[in-house]
Amino acid sequence: MRIIKACNYFFFLSLFSIACSKNSSDPNGGATGTVANNVVYYIDSANIHTTDINGANAKLVVAVTPPSNLNSYIGDACVASDGSKLYFFHITSGSNPSTKIVSVNKDGSSLTNIATLAISTGVNYKSIKQLSNGKLAFIKNNFGSNPISTSIEVINSDGTGQEKLATVPLGFTNHQIANDGKRFVITSSAAIPLAYSGTIVNSNMGDPKSIVNSRNVLTTKISSDGTKIVYAKMNGTNKIDLYSYTTATEAEVLVKTVTLPADITSLSTWTVRLNWMEGSSKILLSFAKDSNFGTVDGYLNCVLINADGSGEKTWKINNQDDWLAFTE
Repeated sequence: MRIIKACNYFFFLSLFSIACSKNSSDPNGGATGTVANNVVYYIDSANIHTTDINGANAKLVVAVTPPSNLNSYIGDACVASDGSKLYFFHITSGSNPSTKIVSVNKDGSSLTNIATLAISTGVNYKSIKQLSNGKLAFIKNNFGSNPISTSIEVINSDGTGQEKLATVPLGFTNHQIANDGKRFVITSSAAIPLAYSGTIVNSNMGDPKSIVNSRNVLTTKISSDGTKIVYAKMNGTNKIDLYSYTTATEAEVLVKTVTLPADITSLSTWTVRLNWMEGSSKILLSFAKDSNFGTVDGYLNCVLINADGSGEKTWKINNQDDWLAFTE
């Protein structure tokens, strides 16, 4: 997500409401069950890269289109429940815009178009994820409708049977859902954003509960099993506080305070994102310095910690300011 200096925070998506590529786009099918999410993947425009849990052994997984094609990029992506595949939105703009759901094996083979989603003026799709029942869940925004509408949609992993799971109440963004297709976290789009947690019942998101300490939240991430939510907020001008929220007890705990580099905090815009790793036992914080089309001083910085705040590891990938990390 892009952070606007002087604490004016703009939320994209998505879920993950994050700029998803250098094109400034507004930023799980297969078997049921889950596996330990111990591999880090990165979206880079129309490419997906990977490293191990230490940030080493970087390699290209798949290139959807050549770098010269600026009208083609990946909007958001996720890992299949069994870890065997990646699912992502392939977005094309220009005279013939489209949004497709695409799958690829984790080794980059068998790139397959699963579904072409309906688009019209003001419609976009974000935050793709595989549920424990094998279906893919994602967010559909319709900014062309009056009033504006947002829904959580589901579709079979073969591209059939798209239907609405729930309608999102007005005034919320950064929508995320757990693997059960019920528990969720959303963020208010107010001037001072606040995160909320709840459960979908009969296609209704009901009356979500506020996460009290999350005022001015930057970004959130719900765990796959829905039991934990991690969120980030600024502490002064050069630090980020990471909090863990337990959905059953509503307990909030400060996990870690991370000091940001001076060349990040002096910028007017930068990017921050959260992911869970190894179930919900580790937290991955990633933030990027934007180099803006062709300059060479951008980077992606990753901080991996245990859920109790211990065992910090960091790695930095230079000149990759637009990479967006995802783990599940």
